[in-house]
Amino acid sequence: MVAVTGNSQYANQLDVTRNIRLLNLQLARQNQQLASGRYADGLIGVSQRALELGQLKSELGTVNNYMSGVQTVQNRVNLYALTIEEIIDIGTEAQETMIKNRDTFFATTSAPRVQANVLLDRIGSLLQTKDGDRFLFAGTNYTDNPINGQISNLPTAYPAGDVPNVNYTAYTAVTVPVTFPAGNYAADTDFYMNPTATAPGTYDDFYDTTGTTLYSDDSEQISYGVSAGEAGFQRLIDSIIRFRDATADITTNSANYQLRVDDARSQLSTALAELKSIASRNGYKQQQLNEIVDRHNRSIDVLRTRIGRIENADISEVSVNIKNLQTSLEASYVITRDSLSLSLVNYLR
Repeated sequence: MVAVTGNSQYANQLDVTRNIRLLNLQLARQNQQLASGRYADGLIGVSQRALELGQLKSELGTVNNYMSGVQTVQNRVNLYALTIEEIIDIGTEAQETMIKNRDTFFATTSAPRVQANVLLDRIGSLLQTKDGDRFLFAGTNYTDNPINGQISNLPTAYPAGDVPNVNYTAYTAVTVPVTFPAGNYAADTDFYMNPTATAPGTYDDFYDTTGTTLYSDDSEQISYGVSAGEAGFQRLIDSIIRFRDATADITTNSANYQLRVDDARSQLSTALAELKSIASRNGYKQQQLNEIVDRHNRSIDVLRTRIGRIENADISEVSVNIKNLQTSLEASYVITRDSLSLSLVNYLR
């Protein structure tokens, strides 16, 4: 009997068969790369750049996480801008209302107290603006409503007959730690800020504009909060309350009424300047966040490019590989065909 050795036609045919399987596998992977534009599964794992790829993907995940947080804060700061602008517009409207109603004859028929209360409630509503479940103007106690119900329902702070600069003076904003009486507000329940903060939040937390912060990357932290308790909002609301309470003197002491309206307008002018300063500060935060977003976008683009250079297949190279594999595969099939046409004796020779 003729022995089957490594040099026999049969042994050669086994080698060719194994080679065909390998070529088909390689061709399938190359076709996968051509279809997806990426290296086939399993190739990166044995690449010398696998560690680098893992590090780059980790960095990309970190930057994306920071970007998500920054974009959330960016939306909040934009909401601040829109809300503050609307409150400034209400302040300007209040100014016009005071000018018109300084004329006692006009004021007796225009219901200035009602107008004042409407202005107060519009401001109060805006200071309760939320982003999801978060009260934007609540300082660091953002799970609680910072406003004490309807501001128009607050009791009289400046009684009938009171004379400006005699019975009361220019408004002084309350600051942390807040204590009452504060000016003409005898108790915290008389003031527009919510006196019943829910633990662990505190009343003073409503006034905190520095504790609302964000890490924009591993080393940079920015604060961005705006509080309903800031001096500009306090003075705006107080000036309209002064105007509202002055209406008690329209018919009984018209001269004093006009003095009180003038005092309210003076307070309002200061309040508008303070509100514009708050808007300017918030505008700077908008610019700062826009720059951070741009920086993160550049980092993301760079990281994706570097990852792509490792993961993404060179289509031209893949096409050449496919052509070469197909040529080798065709040659193997020719060898197989020729082998099958041999006699048994020649096949085993």
